[in-house]
Amino acid sequence: MHKNNFLAKSVRFALIGGVAATALNVPLVMAADEAGADKKVERIEVTGSRIKRTDMEAASPVLVMNRDELEATGMISIGDILQTIPAAGSALNTAFNNGGDGSTNMDLRNLGAQRLLVLVNGKRWISSLGSTVDLNTIPTSAIERIEVLKDGASAVYGSDAIAGVVNIITRKNFEGVEVSVYGGQNAKYDDGRQYTADFTIGSVSEKGGLLFNMSHVTQQPIWAGDRDISATGFSTTADNTRIRVKGSQLNQANQDALAAIGKPNSSGIYDFMSKEGTGANVGMDQFRPRTGDDVYNYAPDNYLSTPQNRNSFYVQGFYDVSDNLRIVSDFMMTNRKSSQELAPMPLTLGASFGAAASRVDIGANNIYNPFGETLYGDSARAVANGEAAGYVPYALQRRMIEAGSRQYNQNDTTYRAMVGLEGNINDNWTWSASYIYGQNNQDVLTTGLLNLTRINQALGDNCDATNGCVALNLFGGPGSVTQDMVDYITFDSVSRSGLTMKDYTFNISGDLFDLPAGPVGLAFGLERREESGFDTPDPLTVTGESSGNQRDATSGGFRLDEAYVELAIPVLESLLVTPAIRVSDHDAYGNNTTGKVGAEFRPMDDMLLRGTWAQGYRAPSISDLYAGSADSYPTWQDPCNNPTGALDLTEFPGCAAVPVGYNQANTQIRISQVSSPDLKPETSESYTFGTVYNPTWLDGAEFTLDYYNIKVEDAIGRYGHGRIARECATGSNPDSCNYIDRDSLGNIVDLRNFLQNAGTYEVEGIDFFTAYRFPETSFGSFKASLDLAYVLGNKFDGEDRAGIQYGDGGFPELKGSLNVDWAMGDWDAHWKTRYVGPMDNTLHVDDGYVTDDGITERFDAYMVHNISVGYNIDAYNTKVSLGINNLFAKKPQAEGVNNNFAVSSNNFSVTEYDVNMDRFIYLRATTKF
Repeated sequence: MHKNNFLAKSVRFALIGGVAATALNVPLVMAADEAGADKKVERIEVTGSRIKRTDMEAASPVLVMNRDELEATGMISIGDILQTIPAAGSALNTAFNNGGDGSTNMDLRNLGAQRLLVLVNGKRWISSLGSTVDLNTIPTSAIERIEVLKDGASAVYGSDAIAGVVNIITRKNFEGVEVSVYGGQNAKYDDGRQYTADFTIGSVSEKGGLLFNMSHVTQQPIWAGDRDISATGFSTTADNTRIRVKGSQLNQANQDALAAIGKPNSSGIYDFMSKEGTGANVGMDQFRPRTGDDVYNYAPDNYLSTPQNRNSFYVQGFYDVSDNLRIVSDFMMTNRKSSQELAPMPLTLGASFGAAASRVDIGANNIYNPFGETLYGDSARAVANGEAAGYVPYALQRRMIEAGSRQYNQNDTTYRAMVGLEGNINDNWTWSASYIYGQNNQDVLTTGLLNLTRINQALGDNCDATNGCVALNLFGGPGSVTQDMVDYITFDSVSRSGLTMKDYTFNISGDLFDLPAGPVGLAFGLERREESGFDTPDPLTVTGESSGNQRDATSGGFRLDEAYVELAIPVLESLLVTPAIRVSDHDAYGNNTTGKVGAEFRPMDDMLLRGTWAQGYRAPSISDLYAGSADSYPTWQDPCNNPTGALDLTEFPGCAAVPVGYNQANTQIRISQVSSPDLKPETSESYTFGTVYNPTWLDGAEFTLDYYNIKVEDAIGRYGHGRIARECATGSNPDSCNYIDRDSLGNIVDLRNFLQNAGTYEVEGIDFFTAYRFPETSFGSFKASLDLAYVLGNKFDGEDRAGIQYGDGGFPELKGSLNVDWAMGDWDAHWKTRYVGPMDNTLHVDDGYVTDDGITERFDAYMVHNISVGYNIDAYNTKVSLGINNLFAKKPQAEGVNNNFAVSSNNFSVTEYDVNMDRFIYLRATTKF
């Protein structure tokens, strides 16, 4: 029969062993008696299906990485390892300093980390408020293997499984004691050190088993200034003060004094800098005209790779109450302390920089005010003070180097507990029930922030020692801000966020009845998931008194009830059809139904043809539904910017209300990110077609080829600040003007960028894999594998992004990895080459992906080589491995710069290229007792 021949084939390939075999899309864990099909073969559950089966190659493509392969990477984070597989897209990792939070996510097909479901032992893992999972919460030393389902699976697993599923399988039936230590660092730069220490103990008896694991990880930083490519990043906010005032609003004496220094621009705006070395002097002679050299290099103060320490504790166990009933349980707790560091805070004052900055006026009688007249940050206060006609608006920028760098320090604790029952009704039917409770809490301490209320007092008329106020000198050059001034205006921010998950599941599977070609399999299940979360910013952040971005509190949650049915129908002895359906009831948006159909056809023993059609969905996250409004300051151009007065109002009728000659004060414009409680789930439709070929004429070889197409509709995303501004300016959607607030000078002081169900993603491509274990030689055994991912299209709202890099995100058309492995006696060695295809790089200053003012350049293909060698010391039951990642110290190409601005924070994509840019040498030793 085809089935038995297929089983024998699967077992043979599963036993090929070693690193190369793990990528054969065939899990290595498989039980079969050597005597063949006459003996009973254990059925197991394969990722992608809830129906237990004896054959491992299914309708959906699954990539499997076992423990040996994970260790051979030389990496200490599961997230970092998964980000290197060819099918992976761009996702958050610890190389994100500006915008990172110490977590590492996984992205598949560049559809976003929130559209990938993460399971541990087939059960949902706890996520963030935005439905992404920090893979660093799962200790590497507790993992047996990882299965990556590269297909939509919402009908089987529920929400978030649009792009696929990552199922992390922990170590089972472990006996003895294992101690492992690891250390590594960059060879040339002597930085980026990493250390781990792991302890595992386990015991198995006839009635039960217990596993205990402790793990510690230390990752030290790399500074952006220590690499040529990332050592330069310019900002217009310099370390001396830049001030802009409109000359016609000043008194005549000030106009004459400024005119003697320099001329105003065409809009009558004087743009001056404070002179270096002016100290505490107060007078108009301390200003000079601004030049193109008045920029600040913030890069040396930033991390390139951020530091963190992680401590994990994991325990799992089982106990057989009877032959047909087992109690299972596990518990995990991980504490992460991580940090990011940015250059000193840029202080921006005046209405041009948003509502918070506009609250600050500079009093006429302030001892450090060289103008001797009040500079107003808000026109309403000027009107209230009777100066509606002649008040002086201003815009001031200064890099507060005296306050030191900004640090963001996270103390993140995640724990998850599961208790369940597993049982057999008879030889064909099994069931399981479980309860999961998970919680994540994160405290963030931020230093180097400025208190705008204190700054307003320090710049006011009545600030002196008698009222405990310390006057602030912003008009002197660098060094004019004293420590007493710094102490008065700075503060440390403390915020806290968290999420709680409760998950109740029941599953049952078995054979319904027999057909001529075999039994019809059934899986049925129920699940209830409850999530609640919160984000409580520092009070000064909520009220907008902080120089950091304003953010409101978040609080909310949801309940989701689901039921699914999955069938496995052997239509013919060589044809298996696997339909599934899931019904969901969400208390926020109502009902939803998804389906999936897979087909497996074996025209011959050596070949499997497979295909799937699947619907998917992603429920809105707590952040999507309930997040408080939060500030952001993207760099973009206001379409109503009109310094020369030449703007055609027939083309831009929405700009008629903006004053003629309006000159955008700052390229970074404040917008408010707004959530929406009325969102609906995203939906998707996906197809996969492929073949698996195991040639009998070439024993030890396998070839797989799979085509995929995934289309996501009603994708949750921001409407777009640039789109809102353009629609208002051109009149194409006058309602968009309701989301924009401007001051009397025309500057945008707020733009509310809301969430909606409107975006569309469509990705398609081809995955190819081949592996071969060579016949044994006198020089040892050799294995080789090649994994390629070719992107045919990656469209967002119809625009194809394939082959283009956008800042920290890259969409190469071709990615691949080549592995060569060797073993002989107690020795083994591994060579891995990772390839990233060439890309066009487009720099832009709008929220679109490609704009007319962008600069495009070509990045060459990028290739990194990693090697390692290991030796087993049998006398001590110890294995020692030495490896070098990035053997040839390959460096990425730097981005071009458009107006001193590069899209990615480090001038190269940290998701596609090696952040070390150096040979990373590591040593690992593992001892078993």
